[in-house]
Amino acid sequence: MTTTGALDRTRPPAAGHRRPPGFISRWRARRAERDAWAAHHVFAQGITAEFREACTALRLCQYVSVAAGITVRTPRVGAVHGGPPITLTVELMAGQEPVDFTSKDNGPRLAHSLGGHGLRVEPLAGRWVRLTVLNHDPLRDGFGLPSLAVASGADPVILGRTEDGIALGHALTDAGHLAAQGQNGSGKTVLCYGLLSQLAAAPDVLVAGSDITGLLLGRPWDDTAHRPHQVTGTHDLEAHAVLLEDLVAEMDRRLATIPPRRDKIEPTPETPTVLVVLEEFPGLLRAADGLPKPKRGEGIPLGDRIRTAVLRLLSEGRKAAFRVLMLAQRFEATAVGGGYARDQFALRLSFRVPADSLEMLHGTDARPFGQEHANAAPGVAYLSGLGRDCERIRVPYLGDYGEYVDRIQAHGRRAA
Repeated sequence: MTTTGALDRTRPPAAGHRRPPGFISRWRARRAERDAWAAHHVFAQGITAEFREACTALRLCQYVSVAAGITVRTPRVGAVHGGPPITLTVELMAGQEPVDFTSKDNGPRLAHSLGGHGLRVEPLAGRWVRLTVLNHDPLRDGFGLPSLAVASGADPVILGRTEDGIALGHALTDAGHLAAQGQNGSGKTVLCYGLLSQLAAAPDVLVAGSDITGLLLGRPWDDTAHRPHQVTGTHDLEAHAVLLEDLVAEMDRRLATIPPRRDKIEPTPETPTVLVVLEEFPGLLRAADGLPKPKRGEGIPLGDRIRTAVLRLLSEGRKAAFRVLMLAQRFEATAVGGGYARDQFALRLSFRVPADSLEMLHGTDARPFGQEHANAAPGVAYLSGLGRDCERIRVPYLGDYGEYVDRIQAHGRRAA
């Protein structure tokens, strides 16, 4: 049995008694360890109490009728770690899902009750999850894109960082085309700088497309294997239509040569995944529609040729290893070739846009975010697709335009 006197080791020893060397240091270390454990126990009790009260206020609980009346049952807290960041292991109650703690209504309020900005939820085993309290908004601070280039289109490229602080990747070979909209200066071009610089060296990826600005494609890609498959500027709009029609012809050739017992082309260096970049596509259509129309029986209007080619790439290109990346300030149906064309994009990102534009591209699930996202900071995008719920991300910052040019020139794959 331990007595109070046994804990007082600061009194001088009795005559003729010598303490072993280092005894005081070891005792002080044990005392400090006990004090730290006691302080942590008090801290954990406080966090647990705050968590239970917050769950009750947010109705993340169950009301149980007992003989004495109604009692409130909240998710059980297993362990609390002081961090930083603070983490809790929590057992979900019957009928609960991890997303209940991170929804737009519950997540911020629960995080604020625990002294943080947001929450990250990670499944553990059974009904147990780990809740991490984020100390600040991961979307507030930018993050740089490291100098990297993927070795294959099957490798994920970095799309951005989510609100729970996790890096989000996307492999080009995953099914689905990509759409990005946003006002000038909102960050959609920065997104493309990062994506294309990561893909430039992959031997099984070909970056093709149309760019009326001449900045995203064109000169940065000089002397690479990709440049012959790119058209820029508005001086020769016919060339844009010819390029897109040539890509459709290549798609048809691939579809006709799919091996037996296969339903799609497997990308290789000889048959690469073709990423068709359409920078400011509505502007290309407006410029083409502004040209004089050919007389009846003398040909198809240039704008209609471009729409037809892009629509075929969108609707049939997946099986032939074609992916389309389209950029526009606003994805209204008349601006991008029709509502059917807009519906073909599986991965959609919206930078700063009015609320109706956000809902137009992402559906009614995006309506609650409309007012907030209309004033989003540059680089913050609303994302839907990838089998994930709609969420906001921050895209990585590659650097200025010169850095983009340098990386394409350094890593861009050269012709064999």
